Amino acid sequence: MKILKYLLYVLLALVVIGVILGLVGPKTYEVSRSKVIAASSEQIWPYVTSFQKSKSWSPWVRMDTTMTAEYSGEEGTVGSKMTWKSKKMGGGEQTITVLEPYKLADSELKFIQPWGEGHATSSFQLADTVGGTKVTWGIKGENGFVNRAMAALMNMDKMMGPIFMQGLNNLDSVMATVPKSAAMEMKINTQEFPGGNYLAVRKEVKISKLGEFFMNNFKAVMDGAEKAKAEVAGAPAGLYYTWAPDKDLTDVACAVPVKGEVKAPAGLSVIAVPAGKAAVIEYVGGYSGVGKAHEAMDTYFKQNNLQQTAPVIEEYLVGEPAETDSTKWVTKIIYFIK
Repeated sequence: MKILKYLLYVLLALVVIGVILGLVGPKTYEVSRSKVIAASSEQIWPYVTSFQKSKSWSPWVRMDTTMTAEYSGEEGTVGSKMTWKSKKMGGGEQTITVLEPYKLADSELKFIQPWGEGHATSSFQLADTVGGTKVTWGIKGENGFVNRAMAALMNMDKMMGPIFMQGLNNLDSVMATVPKSAAMEMKINTQEFPGGNYLAVRKEVKISKLGEFFMNNFKAVMDGAEKAKAEVAGAPAGLYYTWAPDKDLTDVACAVPVKGEVKAPAGLSVIAVPAGKAAVIEYVGGYSGVGKAHEAMDTYFKQNNLQQTAPVIEEYLVGEPAETDSTKWVTKIIYFIK
């Protein structure tokens, strides 16, 4: 009987200690680790926003190779979800909630625990830096009563930090094996296009006759701007609405940007291009090689699950007659992100 009595005292003491720890333990937690990875943010982005691609470097997958997962939603977009089951680490689900392309990816984590559900926010932050991209992987959340008691006894940072660091090291190794495509070799930036009006001649033209089309119409557009007393706001441009090489046809506008509202002279039209997010390449070289930049854009949009909306704009920043050396010509290529 004395033994049972002592055991009861011990049990009661443990309960009291647990209650005290639950009351005084930390109410929140936050853990993060960072690493500079020798790759562009555009190259890394799909590997931190696609649950399928993340399997190639995830430390959790490597801890339990028997883990099973189900996926729903469109990969790499807000709302896409992964639900997992693991004999070693339990079950749960992760849902992407915030995406700022090539900068920030947040997701909501839900852990299925014996004492109830746990919730947290996982985050990836990407920043260009010397030597590549600084990737910061972190997690933060609130501790329930039971978790506060556990957190009072365990150092969350020391427990989770090394696992996050191992994941970043794994990601670094994976990125070293990813072949560089044209989209990676050419620097593609995303930016906000301010929108504006273009004075233009728009026609369906044979692709094989594009050079002739621009040569014949740029002077007409510039003369039209002068006649309309419009202030030219930038470099001459081509606005492409369709591109059908199999038919040798493109719907294109030979245009110049103008400030404010303009009344188009006869034979010309005013095209309003709305503001929006765009992917941009500044291609240097002769026009015969500009197709490489468009191929890079196509690859970039496919790799990042992006949709394009017309028009595609080519701004001819440097070219003839001011510069006769075609290796120094500069064409700014703008693809709008839907």
